[in-house]
Amino acid sequence: MELQNIIPQKRFTILLGKNGAGKSTILRQLDTIEGLNTKYVTPLMTLTLKYDPNIETNVSNNENWLPLQMRKNRFDKFREQSAYQFRNLETLVLREIERNPQIRADATYTFDTTLNQINELLPAIEMRRSDRGFSVHSRSGEKVPEDALSSGESELISLGIELLVFARESREDKYLLLDEPDVHLHPDLQQRFIEFVEKIAIDYNFRVVIATHSTAIIGAFRDKGNVQITPVISKDQTVFETFSYDPVCHEILPIFGTHPLSSQFNRTPVLLVEGDDDKRVIDQLVRSSGGAVLLSPCVVGTVSEMSRWESWLNAVLPSIYDNPVAYSLRDLDSAANAAIDNLGIVRRAKLNCYAIENLLLTEECLAQQGFTEQGFLAELEHWIDTHPNHQATQEIGVLANDFENRRTLNIKNSRNVLVALLGSLKPWEVLIGQLLANNGSLTSGSLNSLRVFLGQGAIRVLFS
Repeated sequence: MELQNIIPQKRFTILLGKNGAGKSTILRQLDTIEGLNTKYVTPLMTLTLKYDPNIETNVSNNENWLPLQMRKNRFDKFREQSAYQFRNLETLVLREIERNPQIRADATYTFDTTLNQINELLPAIEMRRSDRGFSVHSRSGEKVPEDALSSGESELISLGIELLVFARESREDKYLLLDEPDVHLHPDLQQRFIEFVEKIAIDYNFRVVIATHSTAIIGAFRDKGNVQITPVISKDQTVFETFSYDPVCHEILPIFGTHPLSSQFNRTPVLLVEGDDDKRVIDQLVRSSGGAVLLSPCVVGTVSEMSRWESWLNAVLPSIYDNPVAYSLRDLDSAANAAIDNLGIVRRAKLNCYAIENLLLTEECLAQQGFTEQGFLAELEHWIDTHPNHQATQEIGVLANDFENRRTLNIKNSRNVLVALLGSLKPWEVLIGQLLANNGSLTSGSLNSLRVFLGQGAIRVLFS
């Protein structure tokens, strides 16, 4: 696996991939590149957090023993060595105070200051110094036995100690390599941990590479400009495309849910749409379909952004899910061909009408509101006669004069008037969403039918 194009360029790099994709392999290879000052940390463990004198003996006899052990995919004494590292941390902090006149002059800066940084990670417990190094207590003050800590609590303590020790190591251009720190952490604790990592890395000026399959980890960073994301698809991968965190991530990641390895995403795949109007229609379709339609609409902002978001999904989703599929739906905007090719895993389609509000003018919608085509055309003409100065009069006049071609006309500025003329008190997005939910079979095929206005591509996207 060639790693030259994966060496971190920003302070925080996220290797995003499924189990077995090769994330740990990459971290271990980074850990062995000559000239990189690295520390590899894997918290995959099952034992209790307690002091083990054998750890100290092994480290004393061989300074390379601990790094070699931690490069293993499972280091069974990770927690015990963290208890040993706590003593090391205490020594490093006291030396830091001793050597730095500015810190030494601050009487409020003590080892407890550092200890409190770890305690801020822990909502229900806190660490206290003791003769054996440290003890753990509930927030009410009761001592908590070592074997009573949850996996997540033990992991946060261990990781916190490891980071604070690494931060104080006297090496330049350092890289901390974290292998799946989210394993035992609830999403809220993942966010706490990332905020902790972010602050320590900036304060002590080192870079961090995190292997994860948690989108909660990605979303937890505050300074998104310091984050780059590298999807890892398989161990055979030789080219790694890196993305900066941008609005694509911000909008799409919440759709993935709190744990991306669940099947939730593929049950309700993302559907990229151009604007908020389209999103409201799809949301109503999903609500009104009774479970028949399951999509998660996501607004891209403008049609010019659609291709970039599609490329992002096509590159990133295979690193998170097995056999993922995503969708995108564009407006037709003109009478051009509505056909559009798929992009990898992204199933792309255009509406076969100017925009989604044109579905108001389908024969199904007119019939639902009690109109024939000729009857609604007469309603339009009467409204034009009685509203000569209305801001929508010109657009509705164009519609009335070319009613047979209403599929490709722009009615964006008159859609609310059209809903009123149809006799509906519902917002137009609700009316169309319910219309789609009630006409999912789409067997009719006349020129002004819902089936023709949608087009086969959009039908496959919405109802497949």
